Order: sequence, then C-alpha cells, then structure tokens
Amino acid sequence: MNKDYGVVTAKSAGFCPGVKKAIDKVLELESAGKKPIYTLGPLIHNKQVIEAFESKGITAIDNPSQAKDRSGVLVIRAHGVTPQFQAEIEACGMETADATCPLVKHVHNIISKYAAQGYSTVIVGDAGHAEVIGLLGYTHGNGFVVADETEAEKLPAFDKVNIVAQTTQKEETFYKAAEVIKKKAKEAVVSNTICEPTKSRQSETIELAKNAGLVIVVGGKNSANTARLAKLCATLAPEVVHVETFKDLEGTDLVSPKTIFITAGASTPNWVIDDVSAAVKDIRRKKTLPGLLTDLWAFAVNSSLYTAFAATALTYVCMRLQGTRFHPKLLALSWLFVFSLTVINRGVSGPYKNKKLPVIFGVIAGAGAMFLAFGFNFKIFAATLFFWLAGVMYPFRYMLKVKRFTSLPATKDILTAFGWAFVCAYIPAFAMGLAFTKANYLAVFYAVLLVFIRSVTLGIGAAHKDIMIGRESFYKAFGMSVTRAAIMAIIAALTVVLGALIMMGWKIKLVIMLLLGNIYITFVAAYYYRKQKPKNITEEILADGQFFVLAGLAFLSRFI
Repeated sequence: MNKDYGVVTAKSAGFCPGVKKAIDKVLELESAGKKPIYTLGPLIHNKQVIEAFESKGITAIDNPSQAKDRSGVLVIRAHGVTPQFQAEIEACGMETADATCPLVKHVHNIISKYAAQGYSTVIVGDAGHAEVIGLLGYTHGNGFVVADETEAEKLPAFDKVNIVAQTTQKEETFYKAAEVIKKKAKEAVVSNTICEPTKSRQSETIELAKNAGLVIVVGGKNSANTARLAKLCATLAPEVVHVETFKDLEGTDLVSPKTIFITAGASTPNWVIDDVSAAVKDIRRKKTLPGLLTDLWAFAVNSSLYTAFAATALTYVCMRLQGTRFHPKLLALSWLFVFSLTVINRGVSGPYKNKKLPVIFGVIAGAGAMFLAFGFNFKIFAATLFFWLAGVMYPFRYMLKVKRFTSLPATKDILTAFGWAFVCAYIPAFAMGLAFTKANYLAVFYAVLLVFIRSVTLGIGAAHKDIMIGRESFYKAFGMSVTRAAIMAIIAALTVVLGALIMMGWKIKLVIMLLLGNIYITFVAAYYYRKQKPKNITEEILADGQFFVLAGLAFLSRFI
C-alpha cells in the first residue's frame, strides 16, 4: 500500500471552469453588496454548494415572479435558459446577471446557426435536464432529444439535421447515437459539443477505474454528469458507490479493496472531495504510532492551533527585531488573539454545518486575550478590543451596508495582515515603551508583508479547494498573474526592510539570518505559482511554516 493508503483521487475531479465562473459571478455580486440575490433554479446541482449559498442569503427560485424583493438581482444559472425565458427575465424589471457556462452558450450559437438554415436539431442528452431544456429553446421548435443509440433508432427521417451533445454527455454514447441519426438523414452535421473538461474527466476515469477494487463517485444525487460518471465506472470496476458526502460511505467496505479510486462530477467542490478522501484514508490507516501522530498533526492544523502558534512565532521574531524584553504574556496574547479570530471566522464562513462550537471556543480565547491585554494597561486593552471586534464582525460586514468597504477587493487579506501585525509587532513594542522607534516601524511593516503573503497564498489554496470566497481574496480578485507579481514585489520589499535595518546597524546577525528566511518564503510562493493543487492541509503547513522557520533562524542568531 502506498503512502496514500491505496487511495487515488482523480486530478480532474471537482468544479469545471464553467461552474467556477458561475460561482465567482454570484460571489462578486455578493461582494459588491448586492442583496438579495436570486438564482433561477439551483446555480449548480450540488446540495452542499446550495446550502453554502443559502447561508449567505442567496436563494434559488423558479421564475422572476417568485422574487420577494424586486430590488434584488436575478442570476441565470450555469445550465442556461431558453431565449424565450431569457427575454421574460430581462423584461421583469429586475437587475439580471448571466452566469451561463460559456461552453453551453457555444452550443446555443451552433444550434441557432443551423436552425436558421432549416436544419432539424437532435440533442444527445438527458431529456428534462436544465441544460437540455435551454438548448431546445434555440431549435426554432424543430428539436429532438435522445439519450442513446436505442432512442435514436426511433427518430423520423430528416432532410437536414444538426447533431449536438449535452456538454457533459459520454463521448462514446454521443458518437454511437450520431451514427444512427446520420443514416436517417440526407444531410447531417455532427457537432461534438462535449466540453473538454468532461472529456478529460472521462479519459482519466477510464484509465484509473479499471484498476480499482472500489470506485467512489462524489457529487449531487441530482447531478446528471455525476450520475453518468458513476454509470461509466460501473462498467469498469467491480464495485462503485455514488455519495454526496463522506457520511454516505457508512456500511461500505473501505478496508478490503487493494486500491480505491475517488472521482467526482463537475459540480462537486474540492473541499467535499477532500473530506471524502480524508475519511477513507483515516479508515484504511492502521492506528499505529505514526498514524496517531498524523491524526494529531492534522487536528492541530484544522483546529487553528497550528496557526495560533505561528502567530506566536512571528511575535518572537518581531520582539527580537525591536529589541524588546522577552515577555511570555505577549506571546500568549498573540496566540489567543489569532486563535480566536481564526477559529471564529472559519466557523462562521467555512463550509461546516456545526458552527456553534468553534465560535464558542473563539469567544473564550478572545476573552482570554482581552484579560491579558487589560493586564498591561487600558490603552492596550482598548486597542486589542477594537481590532478583535473588527475581526469578529468581518463575516457579517455586508450587514453594515457600507458598499465602499464591502466592494473593496482583497479586504480579507489586507485586514488579516494588519490584525496580525498589530498583535504580533505593535503591541510588544507599545507595551515596552518602544512604539515610536524606527526599529518598531520597520518590524510592523515587516510583519504586515509577511502575513499578507501568507494570506494570499492560503487564498490560492482555498480557491483550489473551491471554498466559497469572492473578491475579498486577493487571488480571486486579481488572478494568478497579478498575484504572482504582487508576491514577488513583497518579497523584494521584505529584503529592502531587512536591508534598511542592516544600514541602521541594527542587530546585524539577526537580520542576516532573517534574510535567509526569504529563501523559504520564495519556495512557498514558487509552489503556488505552479498552480499545484495542495493535498489536504499541505498549503496551510507551508504558508504558516514561514513563521516557524523565521523564529528558528532568529533563535539561532543568538549563538552566532
């Protein structure tokens, strides 16, 4: 059994580009303060995503008349609609946004082109599916739907026919049906409109499923492409199970199969796939000491304990840079502050059903941070309370209806950077009466840059996992090319800050050691530049690891 315990997850599993674009469009509307948001039908066929949207006040309706608030926004879902329904939507008087998959629009255009020339249209797909209903609307009333070659045999003869596919159709099924239809027509045009992500998913599935003892297909029970994927796997593997979440695996033998292959439909978020993969690996892993240590390590990262200790490490680095006296209470304050806000924000904003427990732990930790801050003086207490309340209110920022703030890109990354810099760099200097020194100014700026890089790289990982984030993430707001340039500029700025300290003759040995830490930071940035999809908790270990590396270098500098 290999290091992944015989579990192989498809690289192509998860959201396709069309689904990603639809979700991004809705989240951009939310980020701009547009409320309420209505999607005409479920935006995509995935229960977990729909629940995540509902928690953000984004609801699905069947037609514009069901919108309770006419000042809201109507979103056409990824599957597209008929031109008649689109005209009805545009005429209803509400603001509208079109989130139709570009590849589905391409099929609309193909059908319209040939229908205008008098061609009949045959769609190889699932009758009654939202996408197929939309496609039929472009056929000028001369369209047919068949599921396979058997149904194609029942079609009438055609003078001219255009044969297209539902974008998530199985390619083999499409071509077999097309061959039958061609024999019934004097002239036939075959338009293979199956999207490339679907083709890649099917090719990978065929390659890996045939060597697996068990195939787990993850996705909505009402998702046509997921069901089709499960059907394909059933022809290749001895056992196939279709699940929506890891809870659906109860009663399935996950130990006996030598190899388990996990794949997913185009509407399944990566965080759901990761949950299923992690659950399967946990069951297959023997509870030996290495296994238990791995579990403890994963718990430390997922529970925000690791992040809190990373903040403590950064506090130690800043205290050394500022020349402040070592004070354990300051380390504890930063630990409690960062743990509190991290666990609260993850509990409220993350894709988790049980939101109360993390919030309770977060509030308790926050109270501990306030107690320690008050022990220094009232000014530190007041400032800490202000930043803590700002962090706690962040998930509820849209309730404030301050559009200039809520529409500002990268707000999450910016506020995280300033919050950490405040508690890890500014408070230690302020508590020791060194707040207004050049060394402190540079240390605070250094902390802001470090934490900003950390937040941006984690945003890339969150996007890979398909966590519901919008333009509050720098990466989602500006894309990979701008993010790459920004991080390169920040790494250069980190070097400039440390260079300035050397020019000041300030703790030269320490600063030189911290310059070495830029090598690690560059390595982490390069890891994300390659757009690798991190496994499980890897991205957080790497991103927060920079603070432990820098703290270690700062400690070693004492002995040089």
